[in-house]
Amino acid sequence: MIAVNENPAPQAATELFTESYRLSPKQREVLTVLQGFPEGARAIEVAKALDMHVNTARGHLEELVAQDAVRVVTAPAKGRGRPSLIFQTRVPDNRAVAQEYITLIELMASLLGASDEDVFQDPALHAKAKAVGAQWAAIMGSNASGWETLETAMAPMLARLRAMGFDPTTENAQPTEDPEPAVPPADTSGDVSIHLNSCPFIVDGKRPSSFVCAVHEGFIEESLRTPDKIFLELKPFNAPGTCEVRVTQER
Repeated sequence: MIAVNENPAPQAATELFTESYRLSPKQREVLTVLQGFPEGARAIEVAKALDMHVNTARGHLEELVAQDAVRVVTAPAKGRGRPSLIFQTRVPDNRAVAQEYITLIELMASLLGASDEDVFQDPALHAKAKAVGAQWAAIMGSNASGWETLETAMAPMLARLRAMGFDPTTENAQPTEDPEPAVPPADTSGDVSIHLNSCPFIVDGKRPSSFVCAVHEGFIEESLRTPDKIFLELKPFNAPGTCEVRVTQER
């Protein structure tokens, strides 16, 4: 039998994000400069970069140490004299974290057999991706089982998308130009278009796989699931700088 290690887990990286700390503008400025030194820096180096007195820089650094945003280590001694103190940021690089997990998710999508050209044309693969998104919404507590109508579910859904980095805006949906929509509802009202004006899965201008887009389609659909019957369709990159989620409510 494999013994279970009961040691406490490392601190959650999200607790080290800058947003987790209550920092003054000057502390944030010092922290930003320190992040430019991957191996850490002495107080005098931070002071030089900010054109401030070394004692002032040291004071801000010590405040950051007190908040656990920065750690201090002793540099190896070189000759006589007191060894230097090196200040190292504990705050992760959000862009590096995002890129790492985007790469991981894209890899997992490829292992599921996702082909970027076929996901929205392959009903089985499309359904698989949407099912992943629906389970994700349920785990995240974003499924709208507690909402009675689409209208009451929409506001928290938009707030969730905004927090996730999609910068959503809404407008009344225009009639579709598709001659044969995928699943045309018989009689509808309350059509809404959600425009996603940014995407956390775009890195260096490269678009995410359509499998990832379909996962988000399933996430949004599950998040808006209420007693109201809806028809939801994601249209990736359907206009310059935006993706559209068309939500149609049946009467």
